[in-house]
Amino acid sequence: MYAARGFTLLELVIVLIISMLLITIGIPGFQTLIQNNRLTAAASSIKNNLLFARNQSVSYLNYVTVCPLESNVCTNNWISGIDIFIDSNRNGSYDSGEVLLKTGDKFNSNDTLVFPSSSITYTPDGQITGSSAIFRYCTGDERIGVSVAYSGRPKTISGETFSNCN
Repeated sequence: MYAARGFTLLELVIVLIISMLLITIGIPGFQTLIQNNRLTAAASSIKNNLLFARNQSVSYLNYVTVCPLESNVCTNNWISGIDIFIDSNRNGSYDSGEVLLKTGDKFNSNDTLVFPSSSITYTPDGQITGSSAIFRYCTGDERIGVSVAYSGRPKTISGETFSNCN
């Protein structure tokens, strides 16, 4: 004679209750982890694009513009992605005959990416035209920044250094 095997209904209910409690406790923490990873990835992408543009400006000894392009014109819609091109005539627009070096992927449409200008241009010596500024990236309550010094060097900064992404 074989002994009966299996779980009782009571054991299954207890396991389900414990599982539901663990999931309920764990999901908010997991969402925070995903949000923080998205922040870090976005800041890294912005910084890498700026480093690439700076490198290309020095390598080609030419002006290189970084901006979100729409119909070959720089816009303030940074969340749509970052494009990089050689701006030979220094007009801030991607014209025929100019080389598009890189087209960036879009950022998460639920997030906010703000920069005080519609473009940033690197000079042949790797500096930026204009003054230093900060890219501000926000996902809900969390935020991170990438500052660009006049020297052209980007640096990731804590979101605590600015209040919001407006």
